[in-house]
Amino acid sequence: MNIPPLTHRNNKTVIKFLLKFTSQKVVRPSLKAFLFAYLYITVPKIINNVMISVKNRDYKQLIHRTMKIITKAFHPMKFPMFSASLIAIINVLEPLIARFLQGKKGFNNPLKTLFLSTFISSFIAACTAFPGFQKHILSYGRFTSLDLTLLMFSRALDTTLSSTLSTVLPSMLQPFGDALLFITSCSFIMYCWFFHPSRLPPAYRKWITSAANMDEEIVSLLRNLHFGDDKYGQKSNTLTTYCHRYDKNPQVGDLVTVQPVPCEVVHAFQTTNCELHALWRFKRGFEFAFRLYGGINLVMLLVPKKIPMILRLRKAIISTVRSSSFLGGYIALYWYAVCLARKRLLPKMFPEVPNTRWDSTIAPTAGAIACGFSGFIETAQRRKELALFVLPRAIGTLVPTELSETNILIERLVFALSMATLMAYCKRDPGKVRGIFGKGLKAVMSI
Repeated sequence: MNIPPLTHRNNKTVIKFLLKFTSQKVVRPSLKAFLFAYLYITVPKIINNVMISVKNRDYKQLIHRTMKIITKAFHPMKFPMFSASLIAIINVLEPLIARFLQGKKGFNNPLKTLFLSTFISSFIAACTAFPGFQKHILSYGRFTSLDLTLLMFSRALDTTLSSTLSTVLPSMLQPFGDALLFITSCSFIMYCWFFHPSRLPPAYRKWITSAANMDEEIVSLLRNLHFGDDKYGQKSNTLTTYCHRYDKNPQVGDLVTVQPVPCEVVHAFQTTNCELHALWRFKRGFEFAFRLYGGINLVMLLVPKKIPMILRLRKAIISTVRSSSFLGGYIALYWYAVCLARKRLLPKMFPEVPNTRWDSTIAPTAGAIACGFSGFIETAQRRKELALFVLPRAIGTLVPTELSETNILIERLVFALSMATLMAYCKRDPGKVRGIFGKGLKAVMSI
């Protein structure tokens, strides 16, 4: 849209243009950004609130808690208002910067001008709006701010790399890129979940623990062996409570007399067979995921759509079973790889290495690498979303989490550059920003 010259005789035309520009290019996108962010924040909380009330059969405070969720999201420093102000600043600055660049040497290409003007305006907008928002959400914990920054950074990184590599890699190899990304990300995440849990967001760490349904003592044993808090040949009480809980003699978990700990102990005394243990882990993971995904898909069935209910029901069942199999496979592969590394495979390949050596680091690491291969159970589209979901958490394991002034300033710069990159790609070629996140940005910026 070209801005009429200010010297135009008809001032009404200029005023009319400015009002139309403000409405279409500033107000409407900002309202849409606010609405998307508002739903993103409130809907999961409301659903969780309802599910907790149903589970506990306590409906007295349901309406009060729901209204509190609905009203709190309107706070001027919350995510919806931050999103709206960000889009508003971008859309005000972008045409001004584009007009300044037009006619400059090297900016005869409209797409190049659009990309750079959007990048600059988005960078300025992020530098202006993010510090206040960051200061507010840091009061809720370090990861509240860091998670958002890592999300933006990972999406910007993915967009840049996928845009570059799409011209180099054949299309048939691109789905394997998402699989490799998922496997690599899961390796970092699960390694840190075992050995450096403080590097993961508390809520995400808790979810992994709940989904994995692993015995805390076995995890503690492997972790203690890694850091040297427990050693084979030295007395340890790590498995004493564990053995008593399963009504077993504590001697079977004695690190002095039993080296290494028998697989049956690691199998929660369910079986001595590693394959049957993996199937048992799969069953437990499948049941956990089926309740989770089944509930989500059931809620989605209630949303009115033009597709016949029988087709939607069939799709929901297939999706639930597939996703449940994925999570069950994720857990089963982890533990089966642990068994292969500590008993079945590596000791036979390297007989000169003491059997007790595999438990300290190699077996848990083998499980961390193996679990990501369960992603092949999912569809290519779903695998892409999973890869983009775990990528920021994997990057987060490499980032210092200390709350220092330097780290806060670095985070602001990273957020601003990432936001600018995403917005620039979205304006020039919305299809380059992959996944649901890209569709959301496209919907906001396409007005």
